[in-house]
Amino acid sequence: MSDEPIDETERREAEALAHALERGTAVDELPGDALQTAALLRYSAGGSELRADREESVLAEVLEAAERIGARRAAEPDEAPAPWWRWLVGLGGAAALATLLVFWLLGGEGAVAPTELPVPDPALVSSGLRRLAPDAEPESRDFDVSFGAYRDSVYGAMTERYR
Repeated sequence: MSDEPIDETERREAEALAHALERGTAVDELPGDALQTAALLRYSAGGSELRADREESVLAEVLEAAERIGARRAAEPDEAPAPWWRWLVGLGGAAALATLLVFWLLGGEGAVAPTELPVPDPALVSSGLRRLAPDAEPESRDFDVSFGAYRDSVYGAMTERYR
């Protein structure tokens, strides 16, 4: 032991450690290092094994805490059933999945070929490009005529396809 005088800080830390070592007598504002030291000293005493009387008291404390938790859970109301709309969402999802499965199983037969659309006329493309030029006239009659003819041919192909 050293012969140096103990200052006030060391004395307070020693008292805090002593309180931390005595179970149930610790003060509210203990320094963290005192608690850690106390825990290490408690754990290392007796080869890291609890004494039989201490083991019984710890077991009693754990069982008492478990009873309190069980009583609190028993006092809480049961969980309410799921709202009605959740059932509808679940049933709707199941119906959609069943529908997709049927389409997937039956979809191999009678596959639909893509609709052949007409290719735009070169006159339409060139009149469209002239219309986009910076010095173009806002009202270009040749574009309107070409685009109208192309639109009619697309509508005709679609009508033929879906008759």
